[in-house]
Amino acid sequence: MGESAGTGNVAPMVAQLLLRACRALDSDVHAARVEIQRALELLPDASVRAHAKPDHLDCSVRGLAPWQAQKVIDHVRANLEAPIRVEEMASVTRLSTSYFFRAFRLSFCMPPHAYVRAVRLARARELLLDSDEQVSWIAVACGFADQAHFSRVFRREMGCTPRRWRRERRGISTEASMASSVLVHER
Repeated sequence: MGESAGTGNVAPMVAQLLLRACRALDSDVHAARVEIQRALELLPDASVRAHAKPDHLDCSVRGLAPWQAQKVIDHVRANLEAPIRVEEMASVTRLSTSYFFRAFRLSFCMPPHAYVRAVRLARARELLLDSDEQVSWIAVACGFADQAHFSRVFRREMGCTPRRWRRERRGISTEASMASSVLVHER
């Protein structure tokens, strides 16, 4: 698929796939990863594609069963404000820690700690937009050690601080609501 696509046609397709991945990232991490994988497969450089596929995973290990995946998801959501260890997640699924780690990675396309961080950041983004709570409160409520830790992780993942992200997102919604109220008053 990647070799047959012309170089001029690849950029728009990759851009479209990455756009879809960005939209899916907050709600469906697995779908986002699928779109990113498709985009990587379109790249003409074979060395990039070779690094995109995790060939180091043991093929004898299968992913988590649906009930196990759901148990992990529920456990993470229920304990978001507390430290969540891989051993706890493995015990919820009734698997050894090492087998769980490999099976989780196959099912979720990321290691368990990355999944927990992604869920924490998603919840933090919801709270930043939907509440007026202080950033320090949101950090603790989402399981980060403190505001500094939260801000560091948030900035690394989102490209800006939580306060700035909140201000920018609220500014967009405030401007949109002000524009719609102006239109209503003009009628």
